[in-house]
Amino acid sequence: MRVVMDDAGDLPANLIEENNIAIIPVNITFGTEEFLSGITMSHKEFYEKAANVGDHNFPKTAQPTPYQFKEFYQKILDEGEDEILTVTVGEKLSGTYESAEIARRDLAGKGTFHLFDSMGGSAAQGFIALEAARMAAAGAEADVIFKRLSTMRDEHVTVFLIDSLEYAVKGGRVNSMRSTVASLLKIKPIMKLEDGEIIEAGKVRTYKKALDYIVDYVVERVGDKPIRLAFIHAGDPDGARELDIRATPQLNAVESITTEMGLPVSINLGPGALGIVAVPV
Repeated sequence: MRVVMDDAGDLPANLIEENNIAIIPVNITFGTEEFLSGITMSHKEFYEKAANVGDHNFPKTAQPTPYQFKEFYQKILDEGEDEILTVTVGEKLSGTYESAEIARRDLAGKGTFHLFDSMGGSAAQGFIALEAARMAAAGAEADVIFKRLSTMRDEHVTVFLIDSLEYAVKGGRVNSMRSTVASLLKIKPIMKLEDGEIIEAGKVRTYKKALDYIVDYVVERVGDKPIRLAFIHAGDPDGARELDIRATPQLNAVESITTEMGLPVSINLGPGALGIVAVPV
């Protein structure tokens, strides 16, 4: 069984390679310019380009099309694999699952295809795909894998700080009125992932208080349960390290990663976004 993930899910490159996870890129546009996330546009290139954008070329994302999924799946089938499990970004956040479903129907009879809606993104989706790949490599059947992934999906915690609301507003994550008020008051909005949607978890007035809020939020919800832990950032590795220093001593992490948010996530949350993902072991 080969595990596939769209690159709204975040994992360090070494874990993707070690566990043979296939990544299908998301489409990115800057005005009339088109790119494939992680293929024809890197993180460095994105941040350089994002520093000089206006309304005419503000970056946007689009899910892989059914045709892109079909071509991606066919390549895996041609390599000799006949069973594919795809972990997608949440259906409420993107049309990726629908594209994968259409491709699955088009390829009916050519292989066995399983689709799993992570109801999230970033490292939450990444950890779910990683677990699927590890279980598949150990010989687990799809129904056993899905049961485990469902528990991870239901019990994970994702909370993050948005540094600038401009990207979240233009990406449809928050409304413009709320953005204007928050900017005038210099409020740092804290967002969380709940039931597959990004909603407000709280708001504070300083960066330091925002970090405290994020750490306290996770500690209160997971306690001393064993977890996989991720510190995620959009171009702010120093902020991720600070979260690590504050949170790790208070948590029972059996596996911990620090990872840069993939371009699809960074575009919708904006440069400077910072957060923690905790997934049950």
